Amino acid sequence: MDAHHGNDLRTDLATASSVQQALELCTRQGVHPALLFMEEAGVPRAVALRVLCSPQHFRQRDRRQSARPAR
Repeated sequence: MDAHHGNDLRTDLATASSVQQALELCTRQGVHPALLFMEEAGVPRAVALRVLCSPQHFRQRDRRQSARPAR
């Protein structure tokens, strides 16, 4: 498994899209419907739980099309 760093570009656009839809669902209907949605969409459970249980780590903007910031 590749190491994941907070500044990495999203490479799995299908999963990223499902997660984004689930986050929108979470704000409207709550955590449980969002978790069910991600499970049905094939998002790995560890990813779904990390995203839903850590709102402070929600992406504030879409970086899928942006380059990694210079260090």
